[in-house]
Amino acid sequence: MNSDFDVIAGEVRALHEDLAEWLGTAGADAAGARFIGQQHAEFSMVSMDGVILERATLAEGLQGAGNSAPGLVIDVVDIDVLHRSPECVVVRFKEIHRVGGAAPARRTTALLVTDSRARNGLRWRSVHETASN
Repeated sequence: MNSDFDVIAGEVRALHEDLAEWLGTAGADAAGARFIGQQHAEFSMVSMDGVILERATLAEGLQGAGNSAPGLVIDVVDIDVLHRSPECVVVRFKEIHRVGGAAPARRTTALLVTDSRARNGLRWRSVHETASN
């Protein structure tokens, strides 16, 4: 049986695998749909440059981004569950985006809310990204 940590880490990794597939592979429309489908209706995020993006804006921006970073791989490491309750999870992790020789990293803190209809029972509600080494 999977532990809570395994379920949470699995969701964090799965979401980033979908994003990498969408941005790094031609014809990966299903991955893009899965990525957006995991976002809560009231999802918002603070990007690395400090811009607040609502779900609709993120979805619109990603709509034409399929295969915009061919070969992209996103490694997710240092997953730390900061809070877990029946209603939500707060998780912090490091994302390393690898494409070609570049490997920029970001530290991310996210709020996921429980939703029995969502993959792994969790839906992404809020994300805050900062640059990291």
